[in-house]
Amino acid sequence: MAIQKRSLLHLKSQGLVDPEEDRPIELATYDVLLPCRNFFVDHKVAVLGRTSLTTEFLLRLVKAVPGMSEADAAAFFGFNVREMSFVLAEAETPGYVERRDGRLWLTAVGDGLFRDGSAEPEIFAVESRRSKVGFDLLSLAPERARFLTEFELGLGELTILDEEAAGSAAARVPQAFRKFFLEIADRRERDKGEKKDLYSVDPVTPGSRFLSTVRTVVRARAAYPSSEENDLNDWRPEHEQADRPEIVSAVASFVDGLKLSRSEGDADAYDVLLRLAPEFLNDFARRDGLAITRYYREAIARAGDVRADRKTAPVVGSLLLPENRTRLFDVLDYGSRQHPAAPSFSLWLTPQVPWWNATTLLDDAVAGMRTRWNAQRADGQTDTMEAVCLTAPRPPRYIEKAFDVIGTSDVRGFPGPLEILLVPEVAVAALVHAPIESPRGFAVPLGFVSFDAAVVQRAEHYVLDHLGAYIPDDGLYRALAAALSQHQD
Repeated sequence: MAIQKRSLLHLKSQGLVDPEEDRPIELATYDVLLPCRNFFVDHKVAVLGRTSLTTEFLLRLVKAVPGMSEADAAAFFGFNVREMSFVLAEAETPGYVERRDGRLWLTAVGDGLFRDGSAEPEIFAVESRRSKVGFDLLSLAPERARFLTEFELGLGELTILDEEAAGSAAARVPQAFRKFFLEIADRRERDKGEKKDLYSVDPVTPGSRFLSTVRTVVRARAAYPSSEENDLNDWRPEHEQADRPEIVSAVASFVDGLKLSRSEGDADAYDVLLRLAPEFLNDFARRDGLAITRYYREAIARAGDVRADRKTAPVVGSLLLPENRTRLFDVLDYGSRQHPAAPSFSLWLTPQVPWWNATTLLDDAVAGMRTRWNAQRADGQTDTMEAVCLTAPRPPRYIEKAFDVIGTSDVRGFPGPLEILLVPEVAVAALVHAPIESPRGFAVPLGFVSFDAAVVQRAEHYVLDHLGAYIPDDGLYRALAAALSQHQD
């Protein structure tokens, strides 16, 4: 009689991908400002000094043989009376050795030079010093002041939750200086070869305030993309983060404030993706619009390099992430081969999400696109591609510093979650920023990059249809409209 095989029950994954296919994914990068202050710290340090080799060996000899006679010590070193008197004077003057009845003994001070049972004496000298040290005002940990660009100064700033503690920072600096003394000393004097111990901390004088930056990479599991977590390892290693829990918490609060609820505009934005690349998204088109979760799974699995025969590629996460930036510049390279003339404009439509692309990577990307087409003409002039940003309402200051032209509108003509980067006749990137499979969560950028001429042309038509509300200047509007109309039949 055959034994009937029992069927196995498999639990269905509750996430967007199966457990065996789940993996960490990067969603975005942010740089945030950290409020700091310089302090002038008067303090004393015990600095390890050196004695002559003969004095050191004398101390070690007397340590090993307490009460040794002067004659035996002189015979041990092979010194005559005159030479021995010089050696003894060098050890007696600072009070390390005493002579009683012709015998040698270590004093309490001399014995104390042999720290922690060491066989070698260590002689320290106490020196007064003043150091200018920067501390952040959240965790009161050391932070170095550096020059910040105007772009960086426009970024978001971490919130000081305990204003009273920040106001009394000078009173708490001595404790922080003691805690981080080795880090401060190593950083400032690691090349001097000095061995130092902190002896005392004296008056502390507050100095000027300054700002530093903290970088966080927002990551998530592929199965739960709207449930983000922060990675601060690009800022500091984990053991240093552990000494700065207030900053880690403040960054977590900053990222938590970026979360959005799903809105009616999400569907409109996904419909734009279908309009721009219907052939590419044909397998994900449904009656009610884009099959978002299915396309997301495909994008996670298929994300790869752009090729000459692969003109459109899916994208998950910010365009500024390393892999996506590579794809973006690849489509720009391929697209520029199809259109050798240098484009006069790039247009970047920003989505209505908090602190979109708030990182110096945005400034670098815009500058990179601008300079790649700058060319010296025969008449000595330079053709410069202008970077145009379309946004509603008025953007934060870092965006104003990144772009050459800012076009704003009180009434947004595009769906709020939609992002489009368009270089006319060259390439286009289109993404939707919205929570996926969650009523509220981190807005996951999802879309594509393409140098397909048909996709680029549709994007040009689409942007041109809404351009007038953002560009009130007639001359600029005509120039942009002409650039966007080159593909039109």
